[in-house]
Formats: sequence, C-alpha cells, structure tokens
Amino acid sequence: MMILMSRTEFGVVIGVMLLLIALVLPALQHSREEARQATSKHNLKLIGLALYCYEDYFTALPYGGTIREEGVAMHGWMMSLLRFQGDNTFSNWIDYNKPWDRPENFRVSELRIPDYLVPGVDADYTTTGFGLTHYLGNPNLLHRNRRVTFDQLNQGTSYNWLAGEVVDHYQPWSYPFNWRPLGSKLCDGPHSFGRPVWGGGHLLRADGSVTFFSDQTAPEILKAFDKAPPIATREQTAVPDRTFQFGDFDWGGFDLPLDPQGDNRYIVEVFWDSSQRPLQINLYITKYFTPEERAAHPRSSYRPLRFLAHIGPQTDIAAALKATTLADETTPAQFQANVKLLQKIQQELPAEHEGSEL
Repeated sequence: MMILMSRTEFGVVIGVMLLLIALVLPALQHSREEARQATSKHNLKLIGLALYCYEDYFTALPYGGTIREEGVAMHGWMMSLLRFQGDNTFSNWIDYNKPWDRPENFRVSELRIPDYLVPGVDADYTTTGFGLTHYLGNPNLLHRNRRVTFDQLNQGTSYNWLAGEVVDHYQPWSYPFNWRPLGSKLCDGPHSFGRPVWGGGHLLRADGSVTFFSDQTAPEILKAFDKAPPIATREQTAVPDRTFQFGDFDWGGFDLPLDPQGDNRYIVEVFWDSSQRPLQINLYITKYFTPEERAAHPRSSYRPLRFLAHIGPQTDIAAALKATTLADETTPAQFQANVKLLQKIQQELPAEHEGSEL
C-alpha cells in the first residue's frame, strides 16, 4: 500500500534527516581526528624506539645532519634511522658517499615513509618528488656534525624532547636539516609545532614517552623544554634559507618490455601531479629474478634500483637509452618501441620544472 505524505510531513522528515546529519558529522570528524592523533602518537613512539636503538648501537644519538667542510649537505638523522625502523631494506640502498639529493640516492629520497607522516595532512611529496616528513627534531640534540649522548642530558631524559609534529613548512625526510626550535607556543604559525585542528600537538620526550601539549600550554613550560641542556651553538643549528613547495603528487612505475628477457629489469618511475600530468621521468635498473627465484629467496630478490638516467623535456631519449645496457638486452624493434613509449610521456612534461636539474 502506498503511503502519501503531505508537503508539510515531507518537509518535517527532511528536516529531521538534516538535523541527524548535523549531529552525527561532528562526532564522526571528532572520532576521525582522535584516530589520527593516536596514529601520530604511535609514529613518534616508533621514531623514539629507532633513536634508542641507534643510541644503543652507536652509544650516541645520530648526527642531526652531516655537512662537509665545503658546505655540501650529505645526510640527516631521519635517513640514519632507516636501518632501525622495522624490517626494511631501504637503508641498504643509500650511498652515504653521495649527497641526499643526488641521483644515486634519489630512489630512496623519493620514498613515502608512513612513520614520518601525520595522517590527515595532505602533503606527501615536494614538487620535485622528495618524500616529506611532518615531524622535526630538537636542534639542541639533533644538529649538524655532532652526536649527543643521553649522559649529556643532565636534567634527565623526561625533561627534554626529541621530536614533534610541525604545523607547516614541511621538509623532505631525507633533508640534512630536519630540526626546528620548539618556541614558546604551539600552533602559532607555519614555523611552529603542533596540529591546529587538534588544539595542540605531541612531543616525543627523550625518555621515549610521547605527551600531548595543548596550544594553551604555558610558555614557561615549553621554554623549559626548549632550553633544557645541552644547548647547541647557533653555528651548529644554522639551516639554509630554503622553503620546499609541496602538493598532491605521487610516483608510479612500470617495467620497460624486454625481448628477449635479459638479466636485468629496467624500471621507469614517473612523478605525476593530481591531474595525472607527468612532471619527472627517471630510469632505473635492477637485477631480474624469475618468479621461482623470488619465491625461494624473497629477501635476496628485493634488490635496490640503480639510477640510470633522468629524462627531461629536452632529453634525447634514444641516445640516453643507448648509453645504457638496455640496447644490448632488447631487439632493435623492442628498443625503438621503448623509445617511443618514453617519448609519448616526455611530450607531456612541462617545459620547465625544478626536478629537471637532476
């Protein structure tokens, strides 16, 4: 039997539904933010555990950043922690004799490391393809060319801090200058710590615990954390005047077809923007393993990718590929097909892009 409602009754039903939605949505948003806070707190605990493992192995915290005498920035503390963060092989890919942003290390620097990202922050990569971090360290404990020991924390580890969430001006996690002064107020502009949507932020203490501080925390409390000894010099904590741009980007890769199958895999990594326009193209090589070999030795078959070439808007792709071993592992027809495939993507590259410097 069909039940007909008057306009008034229909309006009442719609009103009740809108009221229910208005009541439920804030609760859902609150629940979502609570889950994000819990994940971020867990990330900081994992960072703290990795720092403790590093300190236990080397008897000191990592260098905040390794900077050569001539000013070349090499690697930062987050890159040093990779070997102590879970069961990953990424640390074996790093060439510590090359700077963090050189082609030899770009396959590592472009990685998205979940432990270094705050859920809900829509920023995973710089415009040049480097994976970001939403956490920065204490410049008194993590700074250039010096390792600090826990014995130097003479006020006790619970009265000092190691890292925390930052509001904005995110940096690549592999950047050698990932530290920032705590200041006297949280959520106080893009250079401060905290998450405004949470009304505060978490700090990883040097004893391994993680504490949430409100943005109404008394300045004296934060100043006490900020000035807890040891105090680094201005020269040790100096950072370049550099701001990284970021947005909605992602990396995607595919294998170049080989015929006949050679000993290696040739992998193309493309950096895409939100409209699926390519911004960068990089070519890598790694050893080829048959499915049987990968099944029998899963860890040994997970080899690092070695950088071969960066393909920019003006790159002669045929010449670039001929300079590699790809020409020896493909038939002439397959080689030309690969050239045409890359040229098709190359045609969509912007005329100028920061990443083309690689």
